[in-house]
Amino acid sequence: MRLLFCGIGLLFASESLLAASFNCAKAQQPIERTICAYQELDRLDGLLGRRFGEQQKKLDEDQRKAALKVQRSWLSSRTELCPVDDRDCLIDLYRKRIQALSSDSPPELVPFQVSVPQNVLQQASPVCELPGLELPDDTLVYAAGNYGGRELDVQIDRSGHQATQFDILVNSPDRPVVLLLGAYEPSIWNIGWTEDTEILAVLAVGYHRQVVAGLPAETPLRTSSYEDKGPCGYLYVSDEHRAELNPLAQRVFQRNVDLVYQIGNGAMVLGEPLPKDAVQLTSADSPPDSFVDTSLPKAGPAGLAEAVEKGLMRPAENTDISAWQAIISAKESQRGEGLPPMATPVEPSQLFVHNGYVLLKAQRLPAGLYGAHLATFFLPKGVPYPEGELGHSTLYDFNTETCRGAGCGR
Repeated sequence: MRLLFCGIGLLFASESLLAASFNCAKAQQPIERTICAYQELDRLDGLLGRRFGEQQKKLDEDQRKAALKVQRSWLSSRTELCPVDDRDCLIDLYRKRIQALSSDSPPELVPFQVSVPQNVLQQASPVCELPGLELPDDTLVYAAGNYGGRELDVQIDRSGHQATQFDILVNSPDRPVVLLLGAYEPSIWNIGWTEDTEILAVLAVGYHRQVVAGLPAETPLRTSSYEDKGPCGYLYVSDEHRAELNPLAQRVFQRNVDLVYQIGNGAMVLGEPLPKDAVQLTSADSPPDSFVDTSLPKAGPAGLAEAVEKGLMRPAENTDISAWQAIISAKESQRGEGLPPMATPVEPSQLFVHNGYVLLKAQRLPAGLYGAHLATFFLPKGVPYPEGELGHSTLYDFNTETCRGAGCGR
């Protein structure tokens, strides 16, 4: 990784520039279908188109024609150099081509603008391997992660869990580094590094989807999760999972982990203590925002507030609670018909309501409705049952007079 200071502000590439260079809905050729089937190939194909476009802008007409001829020849040769369904071979081929173009048009590196607390500096199917990865003998392996990072109000998958983010700054000016990252929650790993640091490869694993932001496209990267049946399996980096780290590091990097970092509050410096004047960099190739699924509602409290603002739901009132309480009372009366009376009348069941809302239209529930973020939903007659996960929330359905979720039976 060649480090160049090329900007004074954090620039975000648009999501369209990080997708395939063609419309996947119209993919017909086998090579096109393979590219669209794999997220990393899809991203690299789009980035290659972007790199080539940047190169074209810097050339005169004759040079552009010559470069276009070379690019077309490379595109034609892909299926000669790799089997059409060999994802790993194609990924390696694309990275090499992007690297060749980048020698003329270096990737855009920008300041890494994240505040990392100084008091946490020293806390301790396809194959899983990264094809062709050759590491110098002095390469360090850092493992870092936790159950989750800092909570975001967005989603990056359809697990029903809100996304979290880890901001990691690597400072290792004297020895190259590879990273083994792991979390349970769906997470964005936002990577930065100091000016003389080299990150040679990254593996990110977890139960839910894991994505890595801030790396130049040519840096070898593998992600694996339980949900996508990834080849590397899943774990999250913590003291209880330390026994699993060395076998995984040996499998991918052919060496043991040198140091384990359990990240608190979603941010940490890995490596040497950070000098006050250190230049901090990241790549604009894949900013964190590019991984957000904008087709899904916001997560947690922000998602509930957004749904209210859009008129999809409204805060529950006492009349809504009383209406369901009347249904409970009627059912309990029916259960007592024909039975001998109790000497001491049984107290009627009381409805448990926390953070109550009435659903007004068809919708998808926000992710992350767990713990303190849980809610109580009332579904009026005629309103369709919502999509999405309830989490720890409860839904009282007036259409079927049934209860679903964690609060039923309380």
